[in-house]
Amino acid sequence: MKGFEKVLLKPGEGKVVTMNLDKDSFAAWDTESHSWKVHPGTYSIMVGSSSRDIRLKGLFTIASRM
Repeated sequence: MKGFEKVLLKPGEGKVVTMNLDKDSFAAWDTESHSWKVHPGTYSIMVGSSSRDIRLKGLFTIASRM
């Protein structure tokens, strides 16, 4: 879970929420190099009130370095 923020809304109210995620937000520990690395690939992102109530899904791709 990254970029968590609780937003309180009244019934029927909407709000735009922006979360900035830097490269460290996508890093995973690499056991071979013993360091944090961002691995290229396609990832999903989900937004909801809980893990059982996902209301928005999307995909993004992290390209490999040339």
